[in-house]
Amino acid sequence: MKIIWKRLRAEDRILSVSVVAVAIALFLPWHTFAILNISGTTDGFNSWGYLTVLGVLLLAFVLTSDDAFFARHTPKIPLGAWRVVGAGLMFAGAALYLTIGPGSYHSTEVPAAYGPSYGVYLTFLIALAALLLTFRQGRKSIQ
Repeated sequence: MKIIWKRLRAEDRILSVSVVAVAIALFLPWHTFAILNISGTTDGFNSWGYLTVLGVLLLAFVLTSDDAFFARHTPKIPLGAWRVVGAGLMFAGAALYLTIGPGSYHSTEVPAAYGPSYGVYLTFLIALAALLLTFRQGRKSIQ
């Protein structure tokens, strides 16, 4: 792990910290609900949160792999594009979870309350920062 950390540039270290932060935020409450005096929370491992999980896995793989692997297996797709895709998946999962939610429950007879919780907001902000950082990195690597 220490060898990988030394190999990373400053921007990649910031990106790897954001990946770890999003991975931790996946375990926080993303959605709260209360139906008939029963309340609970769900974490990021359901519904649109799986996109975020996929983005975390992709970015972790890209950051820990060497550049020669991607040059050998995907010669037409630059490494910066993989980073943008990973960060985009993290952001898209959190954004869709915020806008659409994990599912819907509608009843006029049973009182229910549900909505997003602090975990999805935290993930949204960190993933947005990671996406903006990868766009910045991608622009540098293309030029």
